[in-house]
Amino acid sequence: MLQIVGGGSVRTLEIALLNDGRPGHYRCAEGVIASIDRLVPTRTLSHPLKLSPVFPGRLLSWVLAGSVSPELVLKAAYGIEPSAIPRPDLIVSSGGRTLAANVALARLTGAPNIFFGSLRHFDPSDFALVLNSYTFDEPRPNQVRILKPCPGDPSGLPAPVLDNQGVPNVAGLLIGGPSGEARFEPHDWDRLIGLIRDTHQVLGVEWIVSNSRRTPICVSDRFAELAAEPAGPVKRYIDVRTAGPGTLGDLFAESSAVVVTADSSAMLSEAIWMQRPAIALRPASMTLTVKEAEYRQWLERQNYCRELPLSNVTADGFASAFREITPLAANPLTDLTSLLADKLPFLLRESRAAS
Repeated sequence: MLQIVGGGSVRTLEIALLNDGRPGHYRCAEGVIASIDRLVPTRTLSHPLKLSPVFPGRLLSWVLAGSVSPELVLKAAYGIEPSAIPRPDLIVSSGGRTLAANVALARLTGAPNIFFGSLRHFDPSDFALVLNSYTFDEPRPNQVRILKPCPGDPSGLPAPVLDNQGVPNVAGLLIGGPSGEARFEPHDWDRLIGLIRDTHQVLGVEWIVSNSRRTPICVSDRFAELAAEPAGPVKRYIDVRTAGPGTLGDLFAESSAVVVTADSSAMLSEAIWMQRPAIALRPASMTLTVKEAEYRQWLERQNYCRELPLSNVTADGFASAFREITPLAANPLTDLTSLLADKLPFLLRESRAAS
């Protein structure tokens, strides 16, 4: 697509975002696109995907390694009529259920493609660039490890306000919920609410709290009640049941540190990405995969965050953990833009055309 501006033309990069409907995935893809947008004007068309359970990833990788047409893969596995997708200049996706569609659409259109996440059984050669937060067993030149991306730009945030002990005056809390790796018992939620009260009473911390789609209804209701208490610990409650997605901008802008429940790697990564000191609170019953555990350890080794057990965390332990954290110094959005320009030189050509 060419946009005519004044007497000349500005090249707009048409991007197909393949969206599996999971915020933890498509926000990573949006982060990649936000970085590209710093190089060249973009227009993104989001294409919702629903993979048929009849087609597991291993089967699709085998099918695409053979001679089956990409049109058939899109129709049979995703119910997509290929002609309904305008020809893109670039394809971006995240999440295992988008892998086959990403490869099929790239083959069908000849457009370069970017994937964020683990490739499972797919071949790196089927992608222009593969980004992942986990280690690669045998990385190819087109595979790069990065912090899980998000579309936010931390450069617009005010500097964190911490007391002389390094404790935030206002902290954000992102609440997740049960997942494949974490189970929350009633006592975990009791401990979380107790910590919010204790840090307010002992340290004077005020809280901005947001729940998620996975947060149990009874827990969301308890935090709504906590927020309604006069002079209580919760300064503001962002309830996704009424606020909807994409409403965390105010939380990051007003919070000098961010605490997350440890079930969500995406929430923890976003807090770090936004250059906030980050703490993950771990429920008693939680088992991470080897790669996910290594990713969390990688973040802690760089002192971007700390993980604390919900079972025995105290206000003093909370304060002590913050004194050990050094937030990310460089803007990760800028760093990702530089990486993309280096790995995908055609973006620089588009950028020069746009200028």
